[in-house]
Amino acid sequence: MSGTVNEVSALDMVKARLNRLDTNLDSYLANRIRAAVTDLEKTGITLTDSVADLMLVVDYTCWAYANRDANTGMPDWLRLRRRERWLQEHREVEG
Repeated sequence: MSGTVNEVSALDMVKARLNRLDTNLDSYLANRIRAAVTDLEKTGITLTDSVADLMLVVDYTCWAYANRDANTGMPDWLRLRRRERWLQEHREVEG
């Protein structure tokens, strides 16, 4: 998995958020997590092993899973969180 977000921790948290404590969807959800990491990295975010980045990946994954068949945009709270994370990283690089 690219980035340094712990995939096992992310999977456990995604499953808990989705109330899926069985292992039937583990492979599918692990791929969803990888896709979320890739999407976030494509926006210019370099993920770290921080709790904040882990939660961003978990929230992004859960949103993508829950809206996989919907034609709706990303909710403002998640879009703004992703933007703030991008700004945090790029302010540090410039400054």
